[in-house]
Amino acid sequence: MTLNVFQEKNEPRIAGDSLECLRPGLHLLALRTLGNADAAEEAVQETLARAVVALARGQLADPTKTGAFVAGIARHVIVDAVRARQRIVPLETLPLDHHPRTDPDPLAALVSAAERDRVRSALALLPAADRTLLQLCYYEGLTAEEVAARSGEPSDRIRKRKSRALERLRAAFRGGGATCHTDASDSTSEKTRMGEQES
Repeated sequence: MTLNVFQEKNEPRIAGDSLECLRPGLHLLALRTLGNADAAEEAVQETLARAVVALARGQLADPTKTGAFVAGIARHVIVDAVRARQRIVPLETLPLDHHPRTDPDPLAALVSAAERDRVRSALALLPAADRTLLQLCYYEGLTAEEVAARSGEPSDRIRKRKSRALERLRAAFRGGGATCHTDASDSTSEKTRMGEQES
């Protein structure tokens, strides 16, 4: 390795080391304007990084004016930080008419209300056993295994019952009319199906 190559590789480290003595003054300069220790430290780091690059490129004509040169870089970094802050506006400082809208769209609310009414009407057409099962699964959030443990039925049977109940609900919601099972007929058909499975 030649002396020139060695110097080129080590110049940034040497420049960085020689600039460390400027850190306290730069921090004070940044803190005065930015008013925040973390922001000031970030500005100092950016300043020193830019200064090392500038020195490596030979942009400093008079080495006796290194302090002033780095302070000039610091002023640019601080101005950039202030400008970036001004682009970020806290929500609480905005007038109320500029706040993001959180109110639901009236049309969407109306559609949702109409759909809820249709679901209630469809649920009313289902047998009580279906309604109870769907309530356990979707309102109380129970799994098929938890419903099975509560009712004493096998979880596979609960899954099948849930699937059939959802099919009947879907048909009722769409106005299929094929969901008008009475509680007695549903329980009879359920018993018949269970007898077929056991045999």
